[in-house]
Amino acid sequence: MSTFTTLALLATTALAQVTIPATNGSLPAAVGNTGCAAGYYPGTSQVIYTVPYTYQQVLSIIGNYTNLTWSGSPDNSVTTNDSKALMTNNWGPGDARFYDIAGAHVIETILTYSKPANGPYVEVHTLAPLTVPAANVSFYSDFDGQVYQPICGGKATTGNYTINFCATNASVASQVLSMLHMTDAVTVGTFLGGKNFTSCAALGAGNATSTGLPNATSSMPAMYTGAAANIKAGVLGTAMVAAIAFALCL
Repeated sequence: MSTFTTLALLATTALAQVTIPATNGSLPAAVGNTGCAAGYYPGTSQVIYTVPYTYQQVLSIIGNYTNLTWSGSPDNSVTTNDSKALMTNNWGPGDARFYDIAGAHVIETILTYSKPANGPYVEVHTLAPLTVPAANVSFYSDFDGQVYQPICGGKATTGNYTINFCATNASVASQVLSMLHMTDAVTVGTFLGGKNFTSCAALGAGNATSTGLPNATSSMPAMYTGAAANIKAGVLGTAMVAAIAFALCL
């Protein structure tokens, strides 16, 4: 059974036990056999990306649930419903974060969260319904997962971003989410020095097995030239054009 299959089962169980913030944070009820609300259609996006940095280095960037500077949110702009966790950086199911980006108000509530010292980092949260005005698309998710796993004898780290979603236009939503997650993955590496992963051997890891992929399942974003907020805004604009063009060709 794959890591994400296991996580999906855990998340499904957790979803029934977690109280999601009532302020626009709840997920709509599914109708029919699509698993989505009326007017929404199912889709999946996955991005896998490897950086030539240790798990501990990566954790120093992504290891605080309300610090999303690497994802384009300014420092101290993300709020939460758990003031105690905010002080201790000890997060768990039911903890939510709230922030605004690309014209959308985002509410994400933890279903599963674990960050052992030697990995893997595991985070699964829900994504409340939101609208991205520039792409004219709305979507939500009951499984939005991130896993960071050390590879190459600990000399590199592979990130896996997988989201199962419901959207008013699944093709556009998939394009947008893939570009956003790819940008996040690349920016983590940029924050740590910007080196590219090629192979375990290139890192002096000998015959260590690489369980990750050096390239993502999504297209590479534009070259990083500034702060995380700037790259997110730039790539988001590119994603909108590409996504809308893609959808119109269907």
